[in-house]
Formats: sequence, structure tokens, C-alpha cells
Amino acid sequence: MFRDLIIASAVALVPIIPAQAEQFAVQLEAPYEGANAQLLETLKITEIESISEDGAHYIVLDAPNEANVEAFIFAVGHEAISLNALEANWSNSVMDEISMPQRLGFLRPIACDFCKS
Repeated sequence: MFRDLIIASAVALVPIIPAQAEQFAVQLEAPYEGANAQLLETLKITEIESISEDGAHYIVLDAPNEANVEAFIFAVGHEAISLNALEANWSNSVMDEISMPQRLGFLRPIACDFCKS
């Protein structure tokens, strides 16, 4: 019941505007364990990858917009440190061939009202 309330609250934060998905990387305060399929479907989010590198934790997402990302982070109970747009398609097979520090170089910080820093 509490989980349904969180999902309903998250959905209420998302504007009802159709949009094409963008890729975002959210730096989190702790490793990410995954979300339930219903939440992902409701918010139209696809988890691409969860990363821990040099003590920093990220989740890479396809999402319609930043509001969906904010609702998702709220619903999964994590605290965001930063929000980044991706300057390259993280799902591209070429990205698999470069090191994680190089891949993280494709993150572009964007304004984040829900981040703690």
C-alpha cells in the first residue's frame, strides 16, 4: 500500500505531455538496486545501466524529461547528488568499448532542483 502511494505521488509529479525520451545520468548517494517494472512503465523510464566508479554511484536512464527522472528518484527512495544529460548515446555499442572514466566524460551537468548539492 505504501509503495502504491509512492508510485501515485510520483505519477502526480509528471506532466501529461508526450515527449521523446532523452538519456540522463543521475549521481546517487548510494548504489542503485533497481526499481519495479510498474514504476518504470508508469513513468516511461528505461534503466540503461547502474554504475559505481571511484566511490561515485550513477544510474543511466532513458526518460521523457527531467520531471520523470525527479519522480523516479523520489519513488525509489534515493537522494540525487547531481543530474546530467548525456552527450552521446549510452546504449551505442561503441560506448562499451571505452573505459568507464572515458564514458563518464560524456556527462554534461544540468540544473537540478531536486539534487542535494
